[in-house]
Amino acid sequence: MGAEMRRARRHREELGEVIDVFADRPGPKTVTAFVLGWVLFTALTFINPGETPMLAVAPGIIFAVMFGLILLYLSGERLIVCERGILVGSTAPGIRPYAIPYQQITPGSIAGVAGANRYLKEVGLQGQIAQSTLRASWWTKSGVHFVACSAEDARRGRRRFTLALDPIPRSIDGRWIWFAGTGRQPAKSAIDAIARTASAAGYPQLAEAAVARGVVELTGNPEDAANQLPGHPPVRSGGVR
Repeated sequence: MGAEMRRARRHREELGEVIDVFADRPGPKTVTAFVLGWVLFTALTFINPGETPMLAVAPGIIFAVMFGLILLYLSGERLIVCERGILVGSTAPGIRPYAIPYQQITPGSIAGVAGANRYLKEVGLQGQIAQSTLRASWWTKSGVHFVACSAEDARRGRRRFTLALDPIPRSIDGRWIWFAGTGRQPAKSAIDAIARTASAAGYPQLAEAAVARGVVELTGNPEDAANQLPGHPPVRSGGVR
């Protein structure tokens, strides 16, 4: 938890101490695919190897570093539950997660999500450009959906290249829709952690609504988005109405 603690330390005054961490890392199939990709690329270099042993081995080393760095950054996604809010996003080197205090989350908008690999399809964004507030990857199985402040506000004034990925407000109350994966840990564990800390921080309405909503199994049908994901507007198969 070294990287998570270092990132959370920057927000300790605002969000308090870290209570729980949920890591949305790539699964075994994804890691295996990366290894096979490295093997394939390395094998292709031996069709016409370098004149010396060093030149013959060098491409394999370069590919290993490249694939390793990509996997490292893909493995950085976290949902960090703190005493007075949450941190959402990557904790990979050089990247900071978004800080969202509980007072900036819309009460009643928190929902645990199972079948999260269908999330983007259900909200009408499958195949579209990634959004900084929706931290869903192809390996994500569970997570937490909620409505809160903008990504720009949660970035705490830091100007990043991800500005181009910041979405427009899409919730029914004119705010921003967020999703954070919880990895192999069930979404209910994250909901319970958020409810406990939110209640202790003085936001019982937020906590009670989160527990009452519980976890929903997504269908992947855009017509179900408004019913299954609190705060989300109606969606057609072609996008948001």
